[in-house]
Amino acid sequence: MTPSLAAILPASRIRDRLIDRIAYANDASYFRLVPQAVVQPNSIGEIQALFQFSQQNRIPMTFRAAGTSLSGQAVTDGILVDISKHWGDYSVEENAGKIRFQPGIVGGFINNVLKPHGRRIGPDPASIDACMMGGILANNSSGMCCGTTENSYKTIHSMTFVLPNGFVLDTSRPDAHKIFENEQPHIAKGLLELKQRILNSNAKYKDETLAEKIRRRYQMKNNNGYLLNAFLDFEHPLDILIHLLIGSEGTLGFIAEGVLHTLPDYTYKYTGQMYFKNIRDAAAAVYPIKQSGARAVEVMDRESLRSVEHLPGVPAILKELPAGATAILAEYQASDSETMLQFKKEAGRVIHELKLIHDVNFTDDPIQQAALWKPRKGIIASVGAMRPRGTTSVNEDVAFPVQHLADAVTDLRHLFDDFGYTEGVIFGHAKDGNLHFLVNQAFDTPEQIQFFDKFLREMVGIVSGKYDGSLKAEHGTGRNMAPFVETEWGAEAYAIMRDLKSLLDPDGMLNPGVLINDNPQAHVTH
Repeated sequence: MTPSLAAILPASRIRDRLIDRIAYANDASYFRLVPQAVVQPNSIGEIQALFQFSQQNRIPMTFRAAGTSLSGQAVTDGILVDISKHWGDYSVEENAGKIRFQPGIVGGFINNVLKPHGRRIGPDPASIDACMMGGILANNSSGMCCGTTENSYKTIHSMTFVLPNGFVLDTSRPDAHKIFENEQPHIAKGLLELKQRILNSNAKYKDETLAEKIRRRYQMKNNNGYLLNAFLDFEHPLDILIHLLIGSEGTLGFIAEGVLHTLPDYTYKYTGQMYFKNIRDAAAAVYPIKQSGARAVEVMDRESLRSVEHLPGVPAILKELPAGATAILAEYQASDSETMLQFKKEAGRVIHELKLIHDVNFTDDPIQQAALWKPRKGIIASVGAMRPRGTTSVNEDVAFPVQHLADAVTDLRHLFDDFGYTEGVIFGHAKDGNLHFLVNQAFDTPEQIQFFDKFLREMVGIVSGKYDGSLKAEHGTGRNMAPFVETEWGAEAYAIMRDLKSLLDPDGMLNPGVLINDNPQAHVTH
């Protein structure tokens, strides 16, 4: 393959030695696929040539930035296109009201660029100091303070994309809509036909139409499958496509450049950690805390707190908490002192309404705030460090209607007990009903893989079946949830997703097996 790729790229940007290929065989998930070659293009022309090469040779191709993906969407046994090199340009525009960037630049770096202007980007994933903007857009990343209104889908202004057929468009051009309709009439027409299928659907899902179901499901965080709300939120096919590329995990095209609207970077913060006797009391506190104006409401179960209570600098009270205790870390943020004063009053008011087992001391001291955030930010690393040798930490990501949060956490806890995941922890963005959980699992034998398969299927039954939640809230569908997209969405919506993939990628060579996958065991394959 190298001689053919050498016609596209210089040898210095083609890595096909076994040691290089193995180095790229993993992302941050539990999947492992060894690519046939790793390439590092530096121009749109080279991207177009790689699309053509992939299709002509029937070799799948996957784009990858930092490789922090947790669901297996950044690995391949075909051509891995590493865009973490050569794609790092950026510019601050319109008095920092917008930020333009290429996909190979770290999200935290962009925020540091915007900080002197008092601005930031909306997405705030926990991995923002490692993940890159290409992945943030492609996964529609959110985070602790980023719910359904500040993610990439909501804050995207424009982008330059490359479709698998080689078509390139900067959507900020004033004539972009006309160019798209004139030069890609088949795709434009196909997108509008998919929109009409949704609008014209007469099928009922628990007394709601498909369109009503889509709107309801995107009121909570939902990254499972393609973002079907784009068909309802926009009228022009190009606007629909722009928002479908967000969250598409590199399966529909390549985002060569993005422009996001920026948001205020709140300089005033007021932070406190609350402790409750059990998860039910904590869950009951989420709504009043959210309504009082808190931007972050992070829940941590007792097992989560136990995993970090040994860390230096964390609150000493963690070691004294009883079994079953649950913590909520709340933070209020404001851009001026007057607004913050109101938030402080609200925080004081809401504390008296909650069933707390310890007094709460809110603080605006940055050092004390860092100490409060340390347990929450240290959970993943601590659980990973304690995992038994030969196991992998599996980080799953679901969302429930907030009113079901307590019951859902209880059911997940029971599921952990049933499967012997005694070290399993549950934490997450309670304000959005978004929970993460970590379990340590070995995959060395068929029995271990079968065991994990059974666990995952029962988890799907709880999240999607019992509570009608999102199987993927913010980590992206990837390979590990692709077999269950239809389970959550139903046959009609899934058929629209399949047809969307075929419309944009008729050869099926662009990151196949991610989001759309015919293998019912894809989550335990590779």
